[in-house]
Amino acid sequence: MKASQFLVASDTAFVADGVESRVLLHSLSGEVYVLPSAVLQQMREQPATLTEGVAAELSAAGLLVADDHDEFTATVRENASVTRRNTGRSFVLMPSSYCNMGCGYCGQKHVKTPPSKQHRAAVKDRVLHAVRSPETSCVHIGWFGGEPMMGYAQILDISAAAIPACREAGIEYSAKMVTNGSLLTPAKIRKLHLGCGVGQFEITLDGPAARHDVQRPLRSGRPSFDRIARTIAQACACDDMPELSFIIRTNVSRANQDEHEEFAAAMREAGLATEKVVFYTAMVRPWGNDVSEFAVPRDQVVAVERQWLRAYRDHGLTTSLLPTERVWTVCSAVSPSAEVISPTGGVHSCTEQPLVPGREHTALAHVVDLQTPRRRPEGAYDHWNDELLGDTEALCPSCAIFPICGGACPLVWHEGRPACPSLKSTMPMRLTLYGESLGLSKAV
Repeated sequence: MKASQFLVASDTAFVADGVESRVLLHSLSGEVYVLPSAVLQQMREQPATLTEGVAAELSAAGLLVADDHDEFTATVRENASVTRRNTGRSFVLMPSSYCNMGCGYCGQKHVKTPPSKQHRAAVKDRVLHAVRSPETSCVHIGWFGGEPMMGYAQILDISAAAIPACREAGIEYSAKMVTNGSLLTPAKIRKLHLGCGVGQFEITLDGPAARHDVQRPLRSGRPSFDRIARTIAQACACDDMPELSFIIRTNVSRANQDEHEEFAAAMREAGLATEKVVFYTAMVRPWGNDVSEFAVPRDQVVAVERQWLRAYRDHGLTTSLLPTERVWTVCSAVSPSAEVISPTGGVHSCTEQPLVPGREHTALAHVVDLQTPRRRPEGAYDHWNDELLGDTEALCPSCAIFPICGGACPLVWHEGRPACPSLKSTMPMRLTLYGESLGLSKAV
């Protein structure tokens, strides 16, 4: 027997039941354990010396596996099978190529090119073809941009056709919107949620008001932070929208990395300390562009994320401290049942292709020419799982968090850059924070 490769331990030792212990994540199952440090060391270094009873218990939990068991290969094959058998259809629709913000770290190029009536009709018909296919079990639409609210009329139009069609076909419809939030109002959120099926809005707030309004400036020159926060709070207070939820993302840069306390306090004061609003950080990273002047140095990421997570906790904000959900399909780019339709009608497999200079040529087809229920043409990353099994020098085969990561970003790997998420380096710290939340005392 040997220790599972999918184990991550806290970077701090605790005392549990009088014994020095570590908080341990088994990323394949998503289970978290408090395990004596001595047992953990023995399991990793001399598993054959474990008592029969302890070994049996660890094996049942998946923490010990057979010597000849290739966990990585088995996990990848499971992922490939789930992705291949998926009968749901997913569309990322970009109703606008323009954005009313001018964020310095953004890798997209925004231009005003209103879609033609032919384009709008073709997008709608493409979705309806999928809805009416007997092979389709559900439909999900992700509204993306540019800024999707610049194409609000198109969102209403497509939703008004897709939702009744799904109802008639007896299949589930769901939708999400990624937006800068500046064009939302309580009335529009209500319309989008109750009338267009948008269950979740993901909005970026880059720190407290003064920082956000500089780092994410409106092209009009007006501030947006207070209005966005107020709008979210008003929507959360509506009793007739109990299923509505928000995700607030903060792109952490050199400029705002130390503003965690001020931001978390502002969110609490705005009334966003509620389970309806989940907060998370994302380190500014390249998006086909140079962000070296913005990006937090790699050796500071763990300390910076620790500060933000503690600030969320101390101010009563909801956050996902330990992401433990299995990632079966890493993104739309590896799923033949998912596609991205750009503002100009190009059908892509990846959300980081449209509007990004140098990647415009990656369209697999044009939506006008794809009026069929069939899945999109094959994309560059459809064989991602096969590539993972064939690349013995890649980082993924030895990664302890692969089951909850899935490889992060095939496009970035294909461009020759490591795509490992910050979670890979911050998980031990997150497990320590989780241990603190359990009330465990640190070992001296």
